[in-house]
Amino acid sequence: MTEPSYSEFCELIRGVFEEVPFVREVGLKLSAVDFEQQTLSATFERKPTLIGNHYHNILHGGVIATALDQVGGFTAMVAAYQRMGGAIDWEEKLQRLMRLGTVDMRVDYLKPGRGEHFVCSGSILRVGNKLVVSRMELHNESEELIATGTATFLY
Repeated sequence: MTEPSYSEFCELIRGVFEEVPFVREVGLKLSAVDFEQQTLSATFERKPTLIGNHYHNILHGGVIATALDQVGGFTAMVAAYQRMGGAIDWEEKLQRLMRLGTVDMRVDYLKPGRGEHFVCSGSILRVGNKLVVSRMELHNESEELIATGTATFLY
């Protein structure tokens, strides 16, 4: 198999991203990937199954953490792909990227998860030979910052 172009890699990431069963349950959809800036964003809508506090109609903290982790991980995947460059062949890159996993993640819940539409974005703080550190943010449709996260991923 030959190495895909950046646009083909983006489509590959989109397919893998939306194949994760819990991501489908949340309704998280990849909305943008910027290889040059090493950023990624995804969106989801509030629905009854995502509510943690039904008296105040607030997102469950686990849903917030899931969105941050997923976006951070796929942002890390883009950065790791670029970091590996032409040093190794596509098959080995693919194997390493598919094993990418969260080593550590910190979430700061800044405001209650109120809203109808949410955007989760990720950016890269550092890319090493085996670890990537991502920063993530979750905003609602009013652009209120709901939560932030920082995570380390092994690839």
